[in-house]
Amino acid sequence: EPKPSATPTLYLTFLYYLPLSTFRFCRPSTISMSGRILRAAASAGGLRVTAAARTSRASAYNASASTLASAQQPLVRFHAPSSSGTIAKCINSPRFQSSSASAAAAGCPHAAAAAADKNTKQQQQPKKDHSTLAADTADADASAAAAGCPFHAKGTGGPSTDHPELVQVPSLPFVGSLIRSYSGIPPLDKAYTFWPEMRSKYGDFYTMGMPGLGDEDDPKSTLYVVQNPKEMMKVLRSEGSYPSGMAQNQWAIAKWEREAGFESISQPDGGFLGQGENWKRIRTFMQTDLLHPTAARGYTAGIIEAAELASRGAPASADDMNAFFERTAFDFFCTVMFGDLMEVADPNTPTDPEDVEFVKNAKTGLGTAVAVARSLKDALLVKKLGIETEQYRKMKDALDITWKIGGDKIERFMEKRERGELSEREKNSYLYRALERYDSGKSGVSLQEAKEMAWGGIFAGVDTTSGKMGWNIIHAAQNPQVQDRLYDELSAAAAANGGRLTVEALDKSNAPYLHAFVRETHRLTPVVPIATRKRVAADDLEVHGVKLPRGSAVACDGYSLGQDPNYVDDPRSFRPERWLDDAVQARKGTPKEIVDHPFFKDPFSQGARKCPGSRVALNEVAVILSQLVLDYKISAPTVSSLDDIEYAQETVVEARIPPLHFEPRS
Repeated sequence: EPKPSATPTLYLTFLYYLPLSTFRFCRPSTISMSGRILRAAASAGGLRVTAAARTSRASAYNASASTLASAQQPLVRFHAPSSSGTIAKCINSPRFQSSSASAAAAGCPHAAAAAADKNTKQQQQPKKDHSTLAADTADADASAAAAGCPFHAKGTGGPSTDHPELVQVPSLPFVGSLIRSYSGIPPLDKAYTFWPEMRSKYGDFYTMGMPGLGDEDDPKSTLYVVQNPKEMMKVLRSEGSYPSGMAQNQWAIAKWEREAGFESISQPDGGFLGQGENWKRIRTFMQTDLLHPTAARGYTAGIIEAAELASRGAPASADDMNAFFERTAFDFFCTVMFGDLMEVADPNTPTDPEDVEFVKNAKTGLGTAVAVARSLKDALLVKKLGIETEQYRKMKDALDITWKIGGDKIERFMEKRERGELSEREKNSYLYRALERYDSGKSGVSLQEAKEMAWGGIFAGVDTTSGKMGWNIIHAAQNPQVQDRLYDELSAAAAANGGRLTVEALDKSNAPYLHAFVRETHRLTPVVPIATRKRVAADDLEVHGVKLPRGSAVACDGYSLGQDPNYVDDPRSFRPERWLDDAVQARKGTPKEIVDHPFFKDPFSQGARKCPGSRVALNEVAVILSQLVLDYKISAPTVSSLDDIEYAQETVVEARIPPLHFEPRS
């Protein structure tokens, strides 16, 4: 029964009734204590106990001990312990009596009740010596943590130094935890709130059923989620020479590739999508001349040239910057792959319609493939029964078009090479070097496999890199002072070349704020919040003291800690200076240094299956951001804060970029 402008009765019912009837740790002997605790918590929350609630309590009290003992885990674990006997211990705890205000402000229900009842309990309790106080504190803390209170499991709000309790989010076969009315998870459609809320509710170590991301051999698609990268490193090291990767979850693309006759996945061990010697052979070929820093740097001059051409079209694309960045990403990857300037980004430049068609279908194909892989309907009909759905056919048609256009481009390049007609820029391309390695007889791959890898590089780069470009330009537009500081740094670095960008001007030593800017964009709006997902490849591997079965899927939440004020000051503010050398050095030796771990640095996964184009993609993002800031003063007149930006889970978490205004700087 709410007071004016207070929370409805439903919340009180959850707080009061659910724990008493379903909380598996609750005993009949503790239920009698809950009434007084409830009244204290309800008073602090602006509610009062109704007759109906008291009736519910009586019904729960009359339940048998066996019924309580066999009850299932509550759907809302965060609230579940708040009416149990644990809170009675918490009220007597000196820890809560000394820190209840800050804990209550953070939302801990134990502390809220303790704060409300503090004075009364102090008067009732005799004075205790230090050893008794310490014992009471430890007992209360252990009870609260064991009962599932996330504020006690995490201590200060970050990953606990001691092993946190493994919390199992309710899940069902086939659907996992996706039925929210059963599992109690927050809405899945907004990644930037989903993962922090999951951490707040379930702590630093939990399992959930996540079809498309969890263990596909498990009927519930169980996924273990950790926050501490050191624990994730154990899983990564367990994989040895043949690790798992995120691409293996994209079963829809794998199905299409098999149907299209892709040689690179035709081997018994799965080929490029497997975890055997054939994966290693093809991967070694693909990442050569691409992943090494020197190799990636070698393509930057061509990317800068493509960026100068693309930047001219930004004002004409101000109302559809998502499409602009998709075309820009295509231009950049074609420069890397073929050494050619496609000039698709600028809508005012005559463009080959075939290139525009490729961009459109690459966006559709990859985005739809991700949707298919996450769809329960498609998993049942397409994957299990072989019945093509409308969504799968949409993906298939788009991929057919990109394969035809991309394959033709590769064939034309090869024919031009055979005739000796390639320019010096084209001879500096990835495809030229790959074909040279193939001709040497030492590449270890077939010509068809080489062509398939080249196509995959262009296809995958359009949609993923463009998403990261978009978030960076949004932050520049919304933070004019930050943008001005970035402009000052870039203009100074480019001054020696008449104001034009050079490879050297973009080096971290010359443009540290640029690199800090890109890093802060990733912290606040990562295109892939869960960038590292691996499978346990050892027997009885322990993660947080829990032995995980071989084959278990484990993911590192690379986003939530970056939103925790215990680790990042004012986390909702965009402050690139957090990542400058002096700030990083100041964090060393403190709990906050965890945010500098390599697992939190970028969205490209870790280990031997890290995205092979990751270094090139980061260079491309830095180049287009720099070129646009050098050319224009950018603003977003229709939005006032980051919260106004709509976004959606496509291939990556993609912003719906609002209309931008580009004011030429000269």
